[in-house]
Amino acid sequence: MNINPTTSLPPQGSPSLEHFEAAALGSEAVYISVSGQSMQVLGTGTTPGGRSVAWVAPDVDTTRLFTEALAHSYGTGITQAVARELGLEPSPGKPLSSRAVSQALDMAQTSSQALSGVDFVTRLDHSASARGAGFLSACRALAIDPSSLSPQRLQEVDAAMQLRFDQAAAQGQSPVAAETAQGWMRDLLRQG
Repeated sequence: MNINPTTSLPPQGSPSLEHFEAAALGSEAVYISVSGQSMQVLGTGTTPGGRSVAWVAPDVDTTRLFTEALAHSYGTGITQAVARELGLEPSPGKPLSSRAVSQALDMAQTSSQALSGVDFVTRLDHSASARGAGFLSACRALAIDPSSLSPQRLQEVDAAMQLRFDQAAAQGQSPVAAETAQGWMRDLLRQG
């Protein structure tokens, strides 16, 4: 019999993507079992005769817990796109195939990298330190001489822009439109 080991979670915790990925390795499906207050990610096994065996809690929605973990790591936008593409619908008491876990992780990572590439160009364009075109445009619109800003102020503006880009990505609002980045830049420059 080939059975994946159980991965215990803290009582207040939900399974992370790492828990799902570990459970999916070498098994056909992933199940969530709730034992008292602790959650466990379980794999399935196969008897020498080829019969599949698994331990399942019928009221736990493994797919929902997986998509929540995916959203926590990749944001709601990417998660919704991946779930729609793979047909990941809530299914209480049913297993989530290991293949779906692997595909979802690959799709989410690829999407995240692609969106980061698009945002990279917008970030660079709105870099104060690099005197990007978006930064210079915001300065012109506000009648600010870019050379009047200290290197420290330029770094502060860049750090604040980075934070806004990161927040947008976490909320699934990536890629960020140039107009949105321009608005952020103007707001930051007005704060002086």
